[in-house]
Amino acid sequence: MLAALLSFAPALAAKDVPEIGGWRETLLSVRDLAGWEQVMIEVGGWEVMSRGQADARLHAAWELPADASIDEVLMRNPGTATGYIRFLRFNNVEQQQMRSNGQTWETGGIFDINVRVTDLAARFAELQARDWQSFGDPVRFTFGPFVVREWLGRGPDGIVFALIQRDAPPLEGWPHLKRFSRSFNSTQIVRDMQASLHFYTDVLGFKLYVETQGPSDTPGPNVLGLPHNLVTEISRHTVIVHPTGENEGSVELIEFDGLTGRDFAPLAKPPNLGVLALRFPVKGLDTLATKLEASGFEPQARARVSITPYGEVELLAIIGPNGEWLEFYE
Repeated sequence: MLAALLSFAPALAAKDVPEIGGWRETLLSVRDLAGWEQVMIEVGGWEVMSRGQADARLHAAWELPADASIDEVLMRNPGTATGYIRFLRFNNVEQQQMRSNGQTWETGGIFDINVRVTDLAARFAELQARDWQSFGDPVRFTFGPFVVREWLGRGPDGIVFALIQRDAPPLEGWPHLKRFSRSFNSTQIVRDMQASLHFYTDVLGFKLYVETQGPSDTPGPNVLGLPHNLVTEISRHTVIVHPTGENEGSVELIEFDGLTGRDFAPLAKPPNLGVLALRFPVKGLDTLATKLEASGFEPQARARVSITPYGEVELLAIIGPNGEWLEFYE
């Protein structure tokens, strides 16, 4: 009898705990849908999943003007079932870039999205030929237990893609990686690491994947574009979190010690241009909403909408501690 009660207790408790998955897609607000589609197909090797207009109920939830509309193109790395990118073009509405000419240490909103590559040099050359710029050339470095090559490519609309090539240990479990992998991680530059960790780990219940802290060991080129002579003096605190402690739909938080700049948080919302949002699947949306409100995170939008390929969903949008727009759907 006691064993039966003990086995039943977790099931009862689980009803009061929302189950959040890693984010399944990123939303990018862009001016030129066709141009982005071309880059993702020709350079990234991605494919179009769907094209059309976003549900008008989403316009209302985002408080857009009555005559506004949203054209969208949903894309993926072929053969994958997550890590999608949804490109959105807002019509009949004024826009600004969320992170206009932003530096790597400037806070607010969502800084980048990450994809894996197998030949960084080739992808770097292809994107440079399309006038993509950056904070520096590709750099090889050690991050936690990994040795990687990375380039932060900045394309149209101020959108940054982190292209990452794993050198060691060998990358396993990515059978569909040809040019760009599925998107798997997204970075935020934060004002207050403890406030961000409280939000993601205490409020949302995310787990730690990896953490590093400190300056570089030697002066010289670095992926963040810091002055070569200061990179050994400027400490960075980096933490990656995920609902179950994985690097799949994870959130990377970076705090700089000794560098300050602008804060883009007030601009990081629809319909402005850039990396607009991360969308997380959840079971127990009402419970999550109650928990968020009790923790001081008021909903920015709540609506029943149709989203391809998920169908009819209940959508909840909030703004995180650094102005990041996050959406949860059930």
